Amino acid sequence: MKKIFSMVVVMLLGATSLMAQAPEDGLSFAVETGIGTEWELGGRVQYNFNEYIAIEGVAKYAFDYNEKVFGINTNFNEFSLQVGARGFSPAYYKDMKAFAALDLGWGIAWKNANTSHFALDFTIGSYVWKGLYVGYGLGAMCGNGNHTDHLLRVGYNFTF
Repeated sequence: MKKIFSMVVVMLLGATSLMAQAPEDGLSFAVETGIGTEWELGGRVQYNFNEYIAIEGVAKYAFDYNEKVFGINTNFNEFSLQVGARGFSPAYYKDMKAFAALDLGWGIAWKNANTSHFALDFTIGSYVWKGLYVGYGLGAMCGNGNHTDHLLRVGYNFTF
């Protein structure tokens, strides 16, 4: 009986020490692209508190094609800086886990005149292999010339 309890204690201590060295903790970087009602390219700095919660800073460039602004079809560029939070599910198969992210910040759109806007971004998706993830993104610029964009996002998260 003592051997069984000793083995249980050793396994618990081993498991907790492995959890303390989880690769999900700490700083990571990601690049992603999205295609849908616009094309975007972005980068993200992420700090994971644990394997379930992270905060992030995001910079994105987007090209809106055939977007209606003030009733006129136009193409224009956007740049946004945002901060937000990202939540993760437990792994449901090897390197696969679901996530959801909400980012808020400020963006600027330009073609002929610069207009700045409040920027909102919501993403849900899943990691499909190591750092590779795919998901659905909903981006919105609120202000003069409001619009929303729906995207399929693909990205890769680099952990150091």
